[in-house]
Amino acid sequence: MGRPRKPQICCSSLCRKEILPSEKGIAVSLFAQTFGMGKQRTSKSQRLYLCPRCAMRTIIGKVPTESAPVDLAFFKIILDLAGSEMDVGQALGEQLAQMRQALLYPEQKALEGEVLPPARTLKAS
Repeated sequence: MGRPRKPQICCSSLCRKEILPSEKGIAVSLFAQTFGMGKQRTSKSQRLYLCPRCAMRTIIGKVPTESAPVDLAFFKIILDLAGSEMDVGQALGEQLAQMRQALLYPEQKALEGEVLPPARTLKAS
């Protein structure tokens, strides 16, 4: 069993939402490596995190141009991951359903719990 995951922050400049350990998301790892400079060196890797909503927003948005190779590579990675299976779309649907419930029906949250039957009155003898 792995280590418990820490909360992460969505890297999207539009969102910056905290992604809790119980929530779903996408992690993209980045690192750099030298080549053609003698001894090959690599950097420490860093991870960027996206919530499902921002992942879908990334791939539905405008395709980056060839003049922005890092943005284009990020776009292609997220597109490949989200487009190959429906799990990212399903996670987005769950996230939207939770948001809908919290924003449109907040009073129903207070009503959740045990439902008690009405009180019985004793028959007069």
